[in-house]
Amino acid sequence: MKLKTTPGADPFDLWLGQPAPRYTSYPSAPFFSAQVVAHDYINSLNRLVVGDAVSLYIHIPFCKSLCLYCACNMLVTHRVERVQDYLVALKREIKAVAALTGRRRVTFLSFGGGTPNFLGSQDLRDLFACLRESFDLDAACEIAMELDPRVVEAGQAQLLSECGVTRVSLGAQDFNPEVQEIVQRHQPYDQVARVCDEMRAAGIMRINLDLMYGLPKQTPESIATTAEQVCALDPDRIALFSYAHVPQIKKHQVALEAHGLPGLHERLAMDQAAREVLLSNAYHAIGIDHFAKDGDAMLRASRAGKLHRNFQGYTEDGTETLIGLGCSSISQTADGYFQNEHDESAYQALITADTLSVKRGFLLSPEDRLRGAIIERLMCDLACDVGAMCQQYQFPIENLAEDFERLTPYEEAGLIAREGYAIKLTSPYRMAIRVICKAFDPYSQGCQKILSSRTA
Repeated sequence: MKLKTTPGADPFDLWLGQPAPRYTSYPSAPFFSAQVVAHDYINSLNRLVVGDAVSLYIHIPFCKSLCLYCACNMLVTHRVERVQDYLVALKREIKAVAALTGRRRVTFLSFGGGTPNFLGSQDLRDLFACLRESFDLDAACEIAMELDPRVVEAGQAQLLSECGVTRVSLGAQDFNPEVQEIVQRHQPYDQVARVCDEMRAAGIMRINLDLMYGLPKQTPESIATTAEQVCALDPDRIALFSYAHVPQIKKHQVALEAHGLPGLHERLAMDQAAREVLLSNAYHAIGIDHFAKDGDAMLRASRAGKLHRNFQGYTEDGTETLIGLGCSSISQTADGYFQNEHDESAYQALITADTLSVKRGFLLSPEDRLRGAIIERLMCDLACDVGAMCQQYQFPIENLAEDFERLTPYEEAGLIAREGYAIKLTSPYRMAIRVICKAFDPYSQGCQKILSSRTA
């Protein structure tokens, strides 16, 4: 597939392949500090305004098998006792946090992993019972759960519905059998279709499907075929993710290199091929990698300029406080970010010792909050009036002079347009916005002035 662009208007070498965070937070997680500990998190929870709602994220790390593309914090196990020990600690953490916050109203509840539907029926019922005892879920806008279609058992859809689940996200990734063989995730189209049917029959009508491009043996034509198949399943949301190859962190990904990984321009062509299929099937683009149908709440939020971004990606959830529960999960409050211990055993030991398991985090300065807000709007809207944002945060616009200077090459190349201090992406390639965001990110830029002030 030939990439479409006006000659000279979008020089790919300015942004394609340039390292930039995915900006599910600002600063991004690599800049979290071990100096931020459980005591800081407890103090932050104690400062929550009485009556304010929260959102919850629950991390279930277990999987029955390893997918070679995976970069999540997960572990493969078939030991029942290991899962039970983890759930004991998780429920203990839920109750400990609720003791600090009070029985707060929850707007959004999300389960991620790992494989949340790895848990058996009784374990799921018990976990939901603990959550409902500790928090008020009755008015939740949404209760969402990531599912591995290969692990959905008979009757599980009805169980999830009874527990209150309103949205499920299924990892389709790619329906090409050759690609599935290489990445070690065998799930035929009919299997995913059956799970979609079962969820809808149980009353769970909100269905997300995830696609992934950049894997071995994928081509623009093959990913377009998978996109057509996904559209035939009629989900209300679709995520089109770029494979992140990080073998220095996830060593199992090295195995994919033997099959050859597509180059940057080929990956970009895959993104465009899948995107054209989705747009031609009545889906609308949201941010850099999401799509939704008319009437969807996320699409409405996007059109209203009220889309948000957190550690689960794009969301219509505007709640200021997100409480992460389980190993490796990250909480976000007005004060900053607080990440739990990654290692499942160490997490359990800390919780068992009657303490929270926060091992690192980041306390935000007023300038951090401004920069985070600018980056969030760029990631969500592909545009931002930085001048208006500085007025809102009472921050001198002249202090961002170096940031705007870093934007000059992109403006001259036609990647962005500026009107005063307002910025708008003009490239048809939405993922380029991450490099624009990086101009406002002194941590990723390695700016010594900012880094020194944070450690002073």
